[in-house]
Amino acid sequence: MSNLVIFVGIAALVINYIFFTIYGFQIILSRREMKKVKSDRIILSDNLLDSNSSISRQNSLPLTVVIPAYNEKETIIQSVNSFIQQNYKDLTLYIVNDGSKDHTMDICINELNMKKIDFLEKIGSIETEKVLGFYQSEEYPNIYLINKVNGGKSDALNVGINYARTPYISFVDADSFLEKNALLTLMTPFYFSDDIASIGGLIRPMTRQENFAQRSIKVRTWNLLTGFQYLEYLRSVLVFRSSLSNIDSTVIISGAFGVYKLDMLREINGYDTYSIGEDFDLTLGIRKYIDDHNLSSKQIFIYDSVCWTQPPSTIGDLVKQRSRWQIGFLQTIFKYRKMIFNKNYKNVGIIGLPLFIFTEIISFFMETIGLGLGIYFVMVSVVTWQEAVFVFLLSYFINLFFTFTVIAQNTKIQRISYLDRIYLLFLAVIEAFSYHWISLYAKLLGTLKFLFTSKEKKHEWGEIKRNNPDNLV
Repeated sequence: MSNLVIFVGIAALVINYIFFTIYGFQIILSRREMKKVKSDRIILSDNLLDSNSSISRQNSLPLTVVIPAYNEKETIIQSVNSFIQQNYKDLTLYIVNDGSKDHTMDICINELNMKKIDFLEKIGSIETEKVLGFYQSEEYPNIYLINKVNGGKSDALNVGINYARTPYISFVDADSFLEKNALLTLMTPFYFSDDIASIGGLIRPMTRQENFAQRSIKVRTWNLLTGFQYLEYLRSVLVFRSSLSNIDSTVIISGAFGVYKLDMLREINGYDTYSIGEDFDLTLGIRKYIDDHNLSSKQIFIYDSVCWTQPPSTIGDLVKQRSRWQIGFLQTIFKYRKMIFNKNYKNVGIIGLPLFIFTEIISFFMETIGLGLGIYFVMVSVVTWQEAVFVFLLSYFINLFFTFTVIAQNTKIQRISYLDRIYLLFLAVIEAFSYHWISLYAKLLGTLKFLFTSKEKKHEWGEIKRNNPDNLV
């Protein structure tokens, strides 16, 4: 056996050991965070959910929810309905129509019985595209529609920030649907602590048409692509974000579901309209502001405040979405590169960002380069195909062990049936031979676009096909 083969084998073992250590670290921290959140839920169930309790009567933190919408005729009403059903007292909803070309605006006006109003007070001063008009629901007076010239998702969100009149603001995507207690559970930490700047909730992909408001959705679906995404979210969103939250290292709060202190968003001038990864960019922007001004605020993740979202159902839409995410990751990391390994940004700079970069960026490059070298070495007979397969299987079983552990640890928490657990285990076994390569291709495509396309392009909407939730099977 040549020295090169020995070197490659040792390098593969070391790299896999590093991944194994990181995965184990994440699982332990994630479990700790979930226990902490569970203890807060006992107080919540005893007080906040009891409408007769003194805490519930005296503490109703005013909250504005902003739903940005562009060509969302298939899902907008269902999303609004999930807002109407919330167990939360002091709520206002702004639907920001960003120049939709379909019937999104007409559907909202007709279904919600809206009438045009002359004025809505603008409090913020973030520069946005022109606002064209305001509408208010006669049936639900706390629901408004703001119509504006198309300017992209971030621009629509900034309009919501400008017109919000409550101390807290939440953003929910128009293709997402809140569970009945989602906003109440998401707001819980604000009742116990004033040093929180923002909170992220859990995003779960809808794989079937079920009553998501009752947390009874089934995972099993004939569309394996959406099933794989459920498994992926379980791993990368639930485990990764709860583990970082446990050590005050949150680096991303999903744009599909999060809540923020409004004053801080205005202080940092809202969303960067040139950023594709607007949620990642905003989270790091808040962290930078906090540490640059020596504030004690933190950003956290709540695993049991759930928002269901529609994942891409075709390979083309999945690649389009994930390549955009990759561009956003790279763009934001480059923008905030001075925070990396910078002790001034505490755990986010020392732990959170480096860990995110390693798991989402460096691991991708390592895998891509390793795959290319492996094929080349086999072709020139430097290594045998048996040796190459051995290295692949080593990585495969380490990732499979981690995925099995995540499934075992979290499916009970998420009330997933035994049949669905078997379904997820099956997907975990075949993922490395199917879905993983689609994801890898999308990341590669996004990386190439980041490197070779113009950076001075305003963030536009990333459109994928939406389905009416009633049509999911």
